[in-house]
Amino acid sequence: MDFQEIPYGPVKIIAGPHIGRIGYYDDDDIEFGDDIDLSSMSEEEAETVEGQDVAIVYFGDMLLTLNKGYYMIPFDHIRLVTTDDLMKRRDELYRLCGGFKPIDNPDLILDEYEQLDYWAELHYVDSILVDRMIQARYSNNKNGAKVFISHSSKDKTVAIWISTDLDNAGHTPWLDQWDIIVGESIPQKISEGVTEADFVIVLLSEHSVNSHWVEREWQTKYWDEVEKGRIQVLPVLLQDCKIPTLLKTKRYADFRYDYNNGFQDILIAIDKLQETES
Repeated sequence: MDFQEIPYGPVKIIAGPHIGRIGYYDDDDIEFGDDIDLSSMSEEEAETVEGQDVAIVYFGDMLLTLNKGYYMIPFDHIRLVTTDDLMKRRDELYRLCGGFKPIDNPDLILDEYEQLDYWAELHYVDSILVDRMIQARYSNNKNGAKVFISHSSKDKTVAIWISTDLDNAGHTPWLDQWDIIVGESIPQKISEGVTEADFVIVLLSEHSVNSHWVEREWQTKYWDEVEKGRIQVLPVLLQDCKIPTLLKTKRYADFRYDYNNGFQDILIAIDKLQETES
């Protein structure tokens, strides 16, 4: 994905002196080239951007980043942010800004401007997380694929993250916690969700492979898949476990070591399978 495909909004820095930070991609300047003003940058930052096309990134809300303002980040140093990125960065920032800092980083000394910079980033990360969760929970997105998330209740956190990121990517996730209201029949609503879904993502873990409920959910779609001759069940491996016999021949999205790579595999699969059907 190049810069022309990355929409303005939250991004993660994946290389350079600001690696790991979450920022707001506000604008770009592809004409800076060798004429970039390097005087206000550190030597490391200047070496990173010199001669590069850059994105204009704020580490926090523009009104709260009065200390250093914007940063110029090469386009190949940014990518779209996921819920996993936001959650992990929030934990890091709480430790940088809060009471754990002397314990975790006893030699780290931050001046007041650096502390304000991290607090602004923390506020931004928290606000993005809230916005994404609310949008995924209450949006009525009719575009993209309808995706049923089959999971054990003990894997609920990951199921929510995946659902949130699927919604942000333009798809419509079906999650029991979001789509079954008080008073409705749980078996009936799950049956409707599975039947109407274009795809069923089954989260494989020690908990789910021992759950008869989860097994019934994905197997219902599996036999539809066999009958219709098109892929509808997408396995996701959360941890090492005994993979069900019917799924052993399928390639799975591997979330064991890297959430982001695994999630990208899911998006690629859904996009390609939808293109094949259209």
